Amino acid sequence: MAGIEPAQIHEDIGRVAVGMGDKEISAAISKAAMDHGANGLGYRPPPRPEPIIKSGKTALKRIISQGTISDDLGLLEVSPVSLLDPPEEDPIILLTVLFKTDELIFIGDRLEVGVIGKNIRSAADWISFFKAGGKAGPFIIINTFTGKAAPKKSGDGDSYRCDGAVKTFRHCLVEFDNLSRDDQIRFWSAARLPILALIDSGGKSVHVWLDVQKLSNVSNEDQWTKEIKNGLYEKGLIPLGVDRACCNPSRLSRLPGYFRAENRKFQRLLWLSPEGREVTE
Repeated sequence: MAGIEPAQIHEDIGRVAVGMGDKEISAAISKAAMDHGANGLGYRPPPRPEPIIKSGKTALKRIISQGTISDDLGLLEVSPVSLLDPPEEDPIILLTVLFKTDELIFIGDRLEVGVIGKNIRSAADWISFFKAGGKAGPFIIINTFTGKAAPKKSGDGDSYRCDGAVKTFRHCLVEFDNLSRDDQIRFWSAARLPILALIDSGGKSVHVWLDVQKLSNVSNEDQWTKEIKNGLYEKGLIPLGVDRACCNPSRLSRLPGYFRAENRKFQRLLWLSPEGREVTE
């Protein structure tokens, strides 16, 4: 009824319906089509890319067992960029190290509409804002924006902070939902991946930014879908148990330096590198 293609509906549901398989989602779409007299009855999604990791649980355990760091202090001690400043300085450090001064970045809440000059500003403007004692967050979108609105995938109008408005496809976000913090840190201290940042979410998880350009030369959304979503995530990371919902280029990550009142904890930078590299002691 909304005029959204079945394939897009399937992708959107699959991104948030944890534990719901392709067949179950497909059946729901087909029933909706039948109930509303729409075309698409019997829709079947394209097969997911064949994973390169045949036994994700086994591989995950093996990588964790090779980890040499298991706590926050261990990561802070080996971080290529010194992170000894108070946590309030973390957003300035992150923006300075990973972004260019004129790049447009969203910082705000999950459901905020992107507004140029308000919650979408240049890195230089954000740095000045935080240096002056400004407070913003709790989220930052991992990639930068063009400053021009683009159609939302939902078909519900345009947005300045959607996938279609992304300018630079440099970073991707990885998060585990079902691992202990210790095991998450052990995994990342052993993973052979180009890591840029590890961020304490202020909750149970660690948000990890990877350097996309060290993995593939991605410059647009189609290449992202092929190389990152269908390649890196579907074939490699998702079989290990990472959150499937993190695979889009305009993904929200926790902003380091933000104080979570409900947890009485800061979201903090734990490890930071100006270029993607493995975590080593």
